[in-house]
Amino acid sequence: MKKLIDIPDEIVKPLKIMAVNNDRDLKNYIQDVLISHVKKSN
Repeated sequence: MKKLIDIPDEIVKPLKIMAVNNDRDLKNYIQDVLISHVKKSN
């Protein structure tokens, strides 16, 4: 499912750095983080 979300500019740069540090592109990194977060909360 595709969804558009607004991410504040001051958050995008650190997210990009985190993605690169994990050898992921930004889109897939954010997807993985969200999926992991939801799985942990269940």
